[in-house]
This record gives sequence, structure tokens and C-alpha cells, in this order.
Amino acid sequence: MKKLLCLLLAGALAFSVAACGNGAQDSEAAEAADTSDTAETGEAEDAAEETAEEDGQNILIAYFSWSGNTEALAGMIQSETGGELFEIEPAEPYTEDYDALLDQAQQEQQENARPELAAQVENWDSYDVVFVGYPNWWSDAPMAVLSFLEFYDCTGKVIVPFNTSGGGGFGNSLASIEESAAGAEILEGFTVAGDNVSGAQADVSEWISGLGLELAQ
Repeated sequence: MKKLLCLLLAGALAFSVAACGNGAQDSEAAEAADTSDTAETGEAEDAAEETAEEDGQNILIAYFSWSGNTEALAGMIQSETGGELFEIEPAEPYTEDYDALLDQAQQEQQENARPELAAQVENWDSYDVVFVGYPNWWSDAPMAVLSFLEFYDCTGKVIVPFNTSGGGGFGNSLASIEESAAGAEILEGFTVAGDNVSGAQADVSEWISGLGLELAQ
């Protein structure tokens, strides 16, 4: 009888120990899973923050260029900012004859014309900052540039003008840009004589550095 009782007690003790062991293992597994989930969540959040820092502001570099000088300047800006290039082109191209071009540009200004454009930016809303470049025509921006700005809702955008000229700088164009880009914040622009564009990279870099933009890293 005593032997039987001892055997029963031993069996109960062994079962209890096994149950405790399994419970401890289950608890450790649960804690490990929780730790793993927490680590993965933290890593995901860190990765998202790093991506946001690397992405910076979405930048568009829109430009109108007749002689190629403004196009070259736009390329320098792209090399500094990583922005997307977009060429502003009228549906009916301007003449290649310089004297005839001057007459056409002056007539458009007198009529306050808004030439139809060949293409539009498909994802305008995705851009935070828009650089807008153009040559100085009769102390103002070409009317095609104003057509471009007025086609979109510029509210909340940051507009950064840049300009090439024969020596007249921005002329009266900044007032036109501000009026056509209603609701936008206009930052300090950059202007350079057309003959000096090829050597302007260092000046462009310094100008952009002073704008306080959030550039992609």
C-alpha cells in the first residue's frame, strides 16, 4: 500500500514539474515574440523616417528656353537639387529668326496674350517646389511662361524664379511671376547674363544653398 502511494506521489510530482517547464517555455516564447514584434516595428519606423529625410521636398524645374541658355541653367539647377525637368513649349513654336522673335514677343506683351502650350505637367500636385526659368524678353517673362503658371493652382507652392538675359536681369518679370502664381511663396531668384551661363555652376550652387530647401540626401 505504501509502495503504491509513493508511486502515485512520484507521478504527480513529475507531471507538475513537466507542466511548469512547459509553462515557462510558453512564457519565454511569448516574450521573445513580443520583443521581435517591437524591434520590427521600431525598425520600420526608423526606415520610414530615414526615407523621408532622404526624399526631401519634391522639386520641379520648369523652363522656357529659346536660345538654349536657360535650358543650360536649368540643367545646373537639376544637378544641385535632383529635381525633375519640364520644358515649357508653346503649341505653336516661336520663330527661329531673332528679329522676328522680338516683334512677336513685343506683340504678345502688348496684347497680354497667353499662348497655348504643347504639354502640361501630369503630376503637378506632387511637387512642393517649382523652379521657373525663362529669358528676359522686353523686360518681362515670355507670355508662354505666364500661361504655364496660370494653368495650375499654385496655392501653397514654393516658386523659385531663374532667368537669363542680355544684361537686363529680371527686368519687371518678378511682378508678373508673382501675379500669375497666385497663392505661392516666391523665393529669391537667380539671374545671369546669357554669355556667362557656362561658368555659372558655382554661383548656382551658392544660391541654392541659401534658399533653405529640403533637398534629397
